Amino acid sequence: MVYYKKMKKIGILIFLMLLPAICFSQPSIVFDSEEYDLGEISRNDAMEHRFDFTNSGDQDLIIEKLKSS
Repeated sequence: MVYYKKMKKIGILIFLMLLPAICFSQPSIVFDSEEYDLGEISRNDAMEHRFDFTNSGDQDLIIEKLKSS
């Protein structure tokens, strides 16, 4: 019984020590530039611009949906 209580306390201590690392592990997207002005364009003009970004976090960055404004 004493062994079980001691192991339980050690397990809780290890969990509490690892909790900050678990809670703060996340992806973080960083863009080189967040906006770009295309200027005046006609209705039928095809325009294109590339936004470069990096994942500065410590977890995989998964992009599920994109939307233009």
